[in-house]
Amino acid sequence: MFLSGLTDYAYTEILNMILSSEIKPGERIREDLLAEKFGISRTPVREAVNQLVQNGFIVNVKRKGLYCVKFSEEELLDLIELRMSLESLSFDKCIERAADKDIQELKEIVYDFNEKYGRITANMGPDGIGKEISKLHNEYDVRFHVSIANVSNSSKLIKYITEVENLLLISRQRIYRKESGRDIIALSWKQHEQIVEAIEARDKSTAVDILGQHLKLMRDTQIETNESDA
Repeated sequence: MFLSGLTDYAYTEILNMILSSEIKPGERIREDLLAEKFGISRTPVREAVNQLVQNGFIVNVKRKGLYCVKFSEEELLDLIELRMSLESLSFDKCIERAADKDIQELKEIVYDFNEKYGRITANMGPDGIGKEISKLHNEYDVRFHVSIANVSNSSKLIKYITEVENLLLISRQRIYRKESGRDIIALSWKQHEQIVEAIEARDKSTAVDILGQHLKLMRDTQIETNESDA
């Protein structure tokens, strides 16, 4: 769907607020307050919100209003299973078609993340993570997986992977705020490095196996987080 300039701006801003937990899962969303915050009319905000509803980030509850989506444990597990299926196909195509420049791009994403992550954490205490690290991880994690999908040249596959990645980011924020959040991110990026090595070796079995470990880490930590919040 093509979005006008202001609508696209509002869409991006609201999505970023959701992914950064500035708007928290289950929180009420008011178009008038968003329009005031952005300094624009309500029309582009309404159009952006409608698109976010279609994409699954906002739910319109009858007679109650608009709310940021909040996934149940079952819904999260369904999303993770869907992501596994999509990315298995994506990895298959990437291993078949990836040129040297594609593999180099993946290596650079991992290198850039590690470099920026190291600079940020050097000035932080030993526990927990801040919003800056969470934002950095979210940005580079999506870039990494979408870059793999880009090799397929399938616009639909790229679209679906991007949407599922972003939907899962909503629930991950609670994971990253845990004291173990930094360890989880470090292990996650070690797995990214291993995925690149497997793609470069044209070893689909290993790449998919590491992806499975990667998603199992997210799944198990999410379940643990849900139980501790209950």
